[in-house]
Amino acid sequence: MEFRQLRNFIYIVELSSITAAAERLNIAQPALSRQVKTLESELNVPLLRRHGRGVMPTEEGIRLANRAKAILDDLEDLAADISGHQAPLNGTVTLGLPPTVSEILATHLIERTMETYPEVKLRIVSGFSGHVQDWLMRGKIDLGVAYEGQKSPSIKAQPIIVEQLFLIQSAKTAGAGDGTPISTRKALQEPLILPNPEHGLRGRVESIAHDARIDLNVVLEIDILPTMLDFVGRGLGSTILPLVSVAPDISAGRLVARPMKRPTINRTLVLMTPLNHPGSRLTNSFAEFLTAEVQNMVTSGQWPGTTL
Repeated sequence: MEFRQLRNFIYIVELSSITAAAERLNIAQPALSRQVKTLESELNVPLLRRHGRGVMPTEEGIRLANRAKAILDDLEDLAADISGHQAPLNGTVTLGLPPTVSEILATHLIERTMETYPEVKLRIVSGFSGHVQDWLMRGKIDLGVAYEGQKSPSIKAQPIIVEQLFLIQSAKTAGAGDGTPISTRKALQEPLILPNPEHGLRGRVESIAHDARIDLNVVLEIDILPTMLDFVGRGLGSTILPLVSVAPDISAGRLVARPMKRPTINRTLVLMTPLNHPGSRLTNSFAEFLTAEVQNMVTSGQWPGTTL
């Protein structure tokens, strides 16, 4: 077993394709396939399963890739420690974010990445939590941020922050007051403007309503946040959102955010990483960087209505 073989095997697992790995490594595909067969023969276990779209690692293949990645990273760290020089991070990281998180985090994270890691290119894609998880499982993105509830045995979900949800109403609506608290039962009985059922927020609200035996009165289903807030501002219904999503409208006096009590409705934001793909030094370091940036935004007040 050679380090070169292990490194090449990691590429195959990351790309889910021997062909793609051969192109990336500039190695003939038959030669790369022979390397895999040699590893399987030495270890006496199958490491890959072939299918129409490429390959998928077996349980033993995942273990080998993860252990090999750790060994190779240790070798790089050893070389950097002895030479006194740590190579700067470089490459591309693709990050998936839900729309409401993208509104507050995307610009900040891009700017901070450019300042801190000028040789790293950050690519951000936005989609519902279920979409982010699917992209991560299929290797379309390197890291994903989503709301807790999307569970998978092949994904590690690390909690980052807890967001409190508020009843959002037009400042012109009679009885909305100036952001005074409202009971959760009463809030859920309001005419509501909510995203479609695929949205994680909708699922969270429906779950609370189901437990309280409340039939929701959803008057409009809108997935586009500015459009949703426009209709709320006109007084055509209320919505339920985290505070950060409506902070500019509240400051401008168009909307009010009313805390919901008995019970308070929260949701947990998690950082998702794949367990069936070994993390690179770049993605592991960026995951730590992202977590620290989110936590700094919470403690500095840039991400209101949240707790660590």
